[in-house]
Amino acid sequence: MKELTVKPAIEFRSPSPFLHWVGRSISKLKGWTIEYTVPDDPKMVIIFYPHTSNIDVLHAIPAAFAIGLKPIWLAKKELFWGPLRGFFLKLGAVPIDRHHKENKVDLIVDAIQQADRVVLALSPEGTRSRTEFWRSGFYHIANKLQIPIHFGFIDYPSKRIGVHPGFVPTGDIDADLEKIRAFYRDKRGKHPENVGPIKFRDK
Repeated sequence: MKELTVKPAIEFRSPSPFLHWVGRSISKLKGWTIEYTVPDDPKMVIIFYPHTSNIDVLHAIPAAFAIGLKPIWLAKKELFWGPLRGFFLKLGAVPIDRHHKENKVDLIVDAIQQADRVVLALSPEGTRSRTEFWRSGFYHIANKLQIPIHFGFIDYPSKRIGVHPGFVPTGDIDADLEKIRAFYRDKRGKHPENVGPIKFRDK
């Protein structure tokens, strides 16, 4: 397959008992409260926001393991070099070539359709720096498949991290974006100055 490349295959995997224990231990040691209240949907997209620091992933991955999730998460292919490639792949990362012209949404939709269970996680900002627009791919993936978008979040002031129930896209982008804004309105990243507006470029 090409470098989108949905390798490993997009399919649900639970963390091993060891990773589950490691996730719980690390999160507890760091003093984070983990919240996870989403229904047991066989397929879901989890957006993670606000993403303002590289350190976010060091909190998010242990928290995911602690609640029994090993999500597939999309990351720029530049991170997959040397020994880090194998490390990230084992953690469920899928390398994305952001400059390739292939239709990434359709490729991911096809891969999810072929799976029985999927937890796909991504940061819609696409960067830890401030950006004026969100990448809309997650929305179109969930809308085409009619699967829920759940709210993954990190809030540094309260040291809370987790996933709350979201919604199945209606196709009314303005109304659906407002639901997203309402949930994240009181969530604060490590570097609040890096947070931009929640909107798509084509809206």
